[in-house]
Amino acid sequence: MAALAFVLAGTFLAAAPPAPGAAPAPLTVAVSYFDNNTGKAEYDPLAKGLADMLITDLGQVQALRIVEREKLNQILTELKLSRSKFIDPKTAQRVGKGLAARFILSGGYTLAGDTIRIDARVFNVETGAVLTSERVEGKKDEFFALEKDIADVLIKALEVKLASAERTKLRTNATQSFEAWSSYAAGLDAQDKGDVAAARAAYAKALAADPNYRAAKNATERLAAIFAQSAKQTETRFDASFRDLDPKAKDFAQRVTALLQSLDSTKTEQLARKVALLTWLGRKDLLACTVVAGPASGNPSIIVGGVPQGGVVSYCAQAQETLVIANRLVDDPTQWDAIPKVCEHFISRLPGDKSLVSYCEVVMQSVGFKKKEGAAAVAKELADDDAFVLKNTAPFDWRRALIENRPGMRELIQLYARKGR
Repeated sequence: MAALAFVLAGTFLAAAPPAPGAAPAPLTVAVSYFDNNTGKAEYDPLAKGLADMLITDLGQVQALRIVEREKLNQILTELKLSRSKFIDPKTAQRVGKGLAARFILSGGYTLAGDTIRIDARVFNVETGAVLTSERVEGKKDEFFALEKDIADVLIKALEVKLASAERTKLRTNATQSFEAWSSYAAGLDAQDKGDVAAARAAYAKALAADPNYRAAKNATERLAAIFAQSAKQTETRFDASFRDLDPKAKDFAQRVTALLQSLDSTKTEQLARKVALLTWLGRKDLLACTVVAGPASGNPSIIVGGVPQGGVVSYCAQAQETLVIANRLVDDPTQWDAIPKVCEHFISRLPGDKSLVSYCEVVMQSVGFKKKEGAAAVAKELADDDAFVLKNTAPFDWRRALIENRPGMRELIQLYARKGR
């Protein structure tokens, strides 16, 4: 299972010789995608991962200036080359010139069983001449060594002299897990296509396979920032309706309850609005309840989709909806410490609500079971489930709604957890 990437570097342009003692100008290098010659589209994303890896490695060489992958994507779109064969010299030249590159590394990869073969060529963009053409081959478990060999192909072709420290850095791998790297590659591909939910699921799967994979962590953090901004925008979009809810009005609790109950949690947009409303209430430290107490009813231990079948969560709609969201996050190890505090908050505010206590007992029992499985195992299971759902959307629309709203749901639970301390 491997994909490859192209490395684009610049052609020498006529220029005045450098001043005596001055360091030569770095050679511009861009990394593009090698052709997937496996005949299987499922291996397409690996090209993104290899490009990213080569960019990271070659970026440590002072004699090279690396073109960002985002610029490559931009020029491929502008030239309408997303489905072209990059190993073709004319295509390589067009890409190289579009990126103002001086040299370009192009090629293709195949996979037979556990064996990966990568063919690489380095072109002079100005003339179209092939400076070198080499092949590397090995087992899937040796993939990271093969990537280093491809980097060496470019360095050798450009006659770059490496310092000892640079050579050491080039032999260092960000991860030793092929599963982590291939999941990260799938995340890059999904993000390029605008499917942020699938990207987040893929990065989570990468981190489950290797929690120390820095590239996956960085990508996850970047997405988290994007999602936080998106959640804020969602809250702003709904702010007009929130402003209509006057906490001093006699019917405030009734209006909040009616609004919450009108929103369908199986629909992405409606769940986003529900989370935004609950977050707004939490930030203002408001408790909007039409009924604040009542007996436990039914059997809260029978839960489907986070909702007990045969009993209510709470007689307070705000507490009920927040706790249902908390229960839907029991598969997320990052929320295990927060969920009990959410229960503490509402139980302390609604001491007469016995149904709330019963439901919280079930939720805490679920968290306990998950902790016994271990955080790493649960995180991997969650990532695998998310990936499956995102590939089979139609039967799991309600699950996708949860996946796409999970960042906002986490923020909501953390908000109420801080109140439960």
